[in-house]
Amino acid sequence: MKQVQERYVPLDGKPRREGRQNIGTFQERMSLLGAAQRVLDAMKASGHFDTVNLNSLETTIVGFLREGSSCLLGYCSYARGKGRSKTATPGERTWRILVNRQLVHRNDGSLEATIYHEFLHSVLGSEENHGPTFQAMEALWPFNPEVNEDGN
Repeated sequence: MKQVQERYVPLDGKPRREGRQNIGTFQERMSLLGAAQRVLDAMKASGHFDTVNLNSLETTIVGFLREGSSCLLGYCSYARGKGRSKTATPGERTWRILVNRQLVHRNDGSLEATIYHEFLHSVLGSEENHGPTFQAMEALWPFNPEVNEDGN
């Protein structure tokens, strides 16, 4: 019997470009999402973001940068037309956050620090970039260095 290989055909009929996508392993994705949730929980508990709708970030796509992005630790992509919006919630403003997959394999807090950095971009918007407000807020991390990765 001849084996037929199925091929994905998008609804618009246009073939997808085969880029160097990097979804990581199931365990790597679980580690990434767990770290993102811990960072978000820490931001909520810190008291520094009481006027910000951090719950809106729970729908933000969190994934990995493409392979070959070794010098880039993370990237925040803004939703089209929302990066400079003063009225958009962080979750409406941000389309996705991507981090370097190698950070999942470190045990030095750099994964959480990078996720916090990218969440800050979501909260402050594209106009702030790495300005003085951003730097002051970034310097607050980690909020409680006594708490380890397991929350103890």
